[in-house]
Amino acid sequence: MNHVDLNILTFNTLSELIENTIRRYGKRPAFGTKKNGHYNWITYSDFGSRLGKLRAIFQKSGVRKGDRIAIISNNSLEFALSIYAAYGLGAIVVPMYEVQKVQDWEFILSDADPKLLVVANPAIREKIEPIRTPNIARILVMHTNDPDDPESLENLIRNEKDSIEPDKSVAPDDIADIIYTSGTTGKPRGVELTHKNFVANTKATLISFDVSCKDRTLSFLPWAHAFGKLVELHIMVGVGFAIGIAESSKTILENLKEIQPTVMTAVPKIFNKIYDKVNLSAQDNPLARRLIDQTVKIGGKVRHNEARVSDKIQFFFLNKFVASKIREIFTPSLRFCISGGASLSPEIATFFESCGITVCEGFGMTEHSPIVSVNTFEDHRIGSVGKPLPGVKVEIERTETSTDEDEKLGEIVITSDCVMKGYHNAPEATLAAIDDKGRLHTGDMGYLDQDGFLWITGRVKEQYKLENGKYVVPTALEEKLNNIYMIAHAVVFGAGKPYNVALIRPDNAFIDKFKKSHHLENTTQAELENNTELRQLVLDEMKKVFEGFRGYEKPQKFALTLEDFTIENGLLTPALKLKRREIEKRFAQTLADLYQ
Repeated sequence: MNHVDLNILTFNTLSELIENTIRRYGKRPAFGTKKNGHYNWITYSDFGSRLGKLRAIFQKSGVRKGDRIAIISNNSLEFALSIYAAYGLGAIVVPMYEVQKVQDWEFILSDADPKLLVVANPAIREKIEPIRTPNIARILVMHTNDPDDPESLENLIRNEKDSIEPDKSVAPDDIADIIYTSGTTGKPRGVELTHKNFVANTKATLISFDVSCKDRTLSFLPWAHAFGKLVELHIMVGVGFAIGIAESSKTILENLKEIQPTVMTAVPKIFNKIYDKVNLSAQDNPLARRLIDQTVKIGGKVRHNEARVSDKIQFFFLNKFVASKIREIFTPSLRFCISGGASLSPEIATFFESCGITVCEGFGMTEHSPIVSVNTFEDHRIGSVGKPLPGVKVEIERTETSTDEDEKLGEIVITSDCVMKGYHNAPEATLAAIDDKGRLHTGDMGYLDQDGFLWITGRVKEQYKLENGKYVVPTALEEKLNNIYMIAHAVVFGAGKPYNVALIRPDNAFIDKFKKSHHLENTTQAELENNTELRQLVLDEMKKVFEGFRGYEKPQKFALTLEDFTIENGLLTPALKLKRREIEKRFAQTLADLYQ
């Protein structure tokens, strides 16, 4: 495959990146937004014209180099314009989620102390007004139904007469973003990332993939998160992708058919949902179940060039009647997917690859702006998170929990130009994360195999010791449980206890089907959580997935809950990660009962 031409990667700051793209791909479609039933596109030249006006608006609002501009919004054209207008003035972007709690906004605004705040709609402005910090000079609203609203970004850009060129003094070592971590283990931390950090990550990723201005994608990963923001707004924009913006998380499948992406970036949850949907539909159909299993089995042989003639003949029909139906969910135009943000199950990756959909899994963290390693279309190993990016040095450092049995296992430590400048207003935390050699201690456990592929086994801090002194990595167990089609969320506990237990939240579609088939439409939540048949179904699947695990690792008991795990009730972060501490507090009595 042909990779990106290094000669076009001449930018050293994010401001230069967007100017380079506008100059090279001006006539090509940039961003598409669905309005009145169809997608409307603007070109990169149109984007550049609006960008100059928005820089003028921000400057007239008092923004100067080094000031912070906070953004609270889902993905939108105005979000993209706002960040690049900020970069062009040498300002620092502080992105936030619309779904965050008001107290999270309050903490971030207090810690980052922005000069300007850009919000998605009037409802957010109303919530923010009472907590705005003294230095916020102005609150601008992206979308409003009031044509006379003086703080409407749409109206301001339309009526602005001036256009300002980007500040040439913006330097690679200047801070570009302060991105706050999702706070899975406590208060969010502001990660200071420089232009150099983002540009190094962008270039290293681009030269690893065959992508160009002929590609297009559907954007649904939040740009307030480092992964979605880097891949879509820097990497893809850097080579002139056409980026269609999804209407919402509920319309992704519909929007995929409209945009027909060639490359798609997603988190494992998207692949898990489609996998679960396919398996649930085959649950009561033995023929469908066998055909799916055969597709995976023989598709694997074909993929590894191990298929006999009879296998190839059989796969011809399986591909036509099974695999092609799976590909249609993603659209036939799709060349490959990139998965990040969390661990993707090898079983699920194998399933999709056997159906002709290559999922390139990677690993990263906000503190590394964020990609560390990634499988490529040509060189990938399912179950691993790929090889480190060019210019990224990964070392495995033994910890106090390392054993002679797993001598190659340890904490992942990184040296590269992508390592953050530090944590905002938190020098002690910065010293704890970055050692005196400039190496970033990730807190993730893993190892490098003989071919240089990186494998993740869990988090150092989430690893715990049972009463018998044995160490357990709960994330490895949770991954297995979450692969079960009937399970939406699973959390494993056992620190200091005689054995592991699991808290399981079944999948809604499975529960609805179970209730209907067992005539339990009017049963209470408590009755369903303790239903003997339901528990037995879950137990049978648990026994299957834990074959091969050590006896002390396997959860000995489990509890079912039908309480939703959501951002609103504080059990999920805006990036949809489990808040382990909050879950443990919420279900303290339930967990205690499992040890009676």
